[in-house]
Amino acid sequence: MSRPDHARPDHARPDGLGARLARRFAERTIDRDLRAGLRRAVGVGGVDDPAPGRPLVLVANHHVYPDSFLLWHLITRVWGRPMAVWMEAWDRAPLFGPIGALPFPADDPRRRVRTIRETARRMTEAPATALYLYPEGGMRVPEDGLGEFKADLPRLARLLPETVAWVPVGIRTSWWGEARPTAIVAVGPAADAPADARRQLEAAMARAQAARPGDLDTGAARELLAGTVGADERWDLSRLAPLFERWTFGP
Repeated sequence: MSRPDHARPDHARPDGLGARLARRFAERTIDRDLRAGLRRAVGVGGVDDPAPGRPLVLVANHHVYPDSFLLWHLITRVWGRPMAVWMEAWDRAPLFGPIGALPFPADDPRRRVRTIRETARRMTEAPATALYLYPEGGMRVPEDGLGEFKADLPRLARLLPETVAWVPVGIRTSWWGEARPTAIVAVGPAADAPADARRQLEAAMARAQAARPGDLDTGAARELLAGTVGADERWDLSRLAPLFERWTFGP
């Protein structure tokens, strides 16, 4: 017979020392990976919290690996909300559980139901909770555009609290003339239901696609995360140019 939660050793509790250390490790891992792999992340068209006081479901495209880490940063660091995400391969990467990742295995409907109920409970008890979903069902090639939705969003809406706001988030990774790519996020308007989710997501993706480096200067985009400057920006060897010119062409 299992012990009640209050009788568990501290390291086994969701709010115990072990969980706190695991959460800190996962957060640092994500932040380090984001900053090392990107030159920057920017938001276009306004990235303020789209529905303060209400739980959110973010409906996003998934075309490059950093998408999930970027959404984590948007939800937790920019909006200051607790995050939830459903992971099919949760058992392979359980370290993200303490920061909001929940198991959603394709071959285990009982665990999926448990995860949906847990998400609904969190949204009810903590309305700031934001869940992000990839309705395409997996990562796709960016050049193929938005794929068919495999997720049944209207059915999901019936299982989550009625107060949920549905928010499209278009994500694109581009190269702005630097050694590392720039990630671009476009947040669409919140809706009370996901009936128009596909069209809204396509519109958000188009706004992300239209972003250009000059938008940072005009205020049309703002930096959400400062990444790592590449060698192309760090090094200026122009003082050595005369010497290397002689080595290249001779005296």
